[in-house]
Amino acid sequence: MNRILNGDHGLRVGVLVNDFVAINIDAELVDGIEENTINLSNGCVCCEIRDDLVESLEQLLTREQAVDYVLLEASGVSDPGSVVTTFLDQKYEKLLRLDSVTCVVDAEGVFKHGDSEEINFLKMRQIGFADMVVLNKVDLVGTEHIEVIKEWIDHHLKRVRIVESVRCDVPLEILLAVGRFRPENASLKSGNNGAKDSAPPRSHEPAKGMFDTWSYESDRAFSLEALRQMVRRELPASVYRCKGIVFTSSSPDKRLALQIVGRHTEISELDEWGERRPRTQIVAIGESGGIDAQELQRKFDACIEQK
Repeated sequence: MNRILNGDHGLRVGVLVNDFVAINIDAELVDGIEENTINLSNGCVCCEIRDDLVESLEQLLTREQAVDYVLLEASGVSDPGSVVTTFLDQKYEKLLRLDSVTCVVDAEGVFKHGDSEEINFLKMRQIGFADMVVLNKVDLVGTEHIEVIKEWIDHHLKRVRIVESVRCDVPLEILLAVGRFRPENASLKSGNNGAKDSAPPRSHEPAKGMFDTWSYESDRAFSLEALRQMVRRELPASVYRCKGIVFTSSSPDKRLALQIVGRHTEISELDEWGERRPRTQIVAIGESGGIDAQELQRKFDACIEQK
């Protein structure tokens, strides 16, 4: 997402994201910040999806400065059929054309929770709706593992285009304005009746009943080392995804980004807090019934720097 926003591709791109936490844009590229919008000096714009995808899409399409390309970052647990149906609505017929659906597959964690029929079905449905799969983090696994993944996908869904990547570094010419999407192909590959039977989403919520969510906030500074040790050694396996902005005692003037996907953890430095109130905000997605809110609260509270 950052690569597209920062890229020299000649397109005025409007990006719809679930939140700004995962977007790390160099300060010199920012032309202006509105309530839920970042305007960039290269003509691109990044909008945060609030309560309603349709409303956010229409706000982007009716901006005074028209965009050439709309990019939606769907939630990792979204139903692709309902998202696709939103873009195929007749009222957008003269405003946009669905160009491509790309699915990012985590090579390291794709087989995690493989005994869950619901999760496996969601994985296949997401891949089935895609006209290209980006197999990411191939540097973290061996060639034999990569071949097993490809065979697994091919067994369920024939002729899926797969591009291997590290940190999602894929040429923009492959990702943008390529006109690959065919609704009938997605319908056939996804099983059942595909996009035709999917209702448009009214929100960007995780698949109902399959996942639990949890959130955390604190105004007190964290010990960076304590946080690192905790998330690597104590975070329950039932937590699939965790991300947030962290306020630490070792870098009190800087915002830090926390990203956890399966066993992979990354804590990176962002920009300065500036006029924003320093505080830690973290969200987690996990197995249905597998998130103990009190236990997670205790573990993260234990990372607060003790004076």
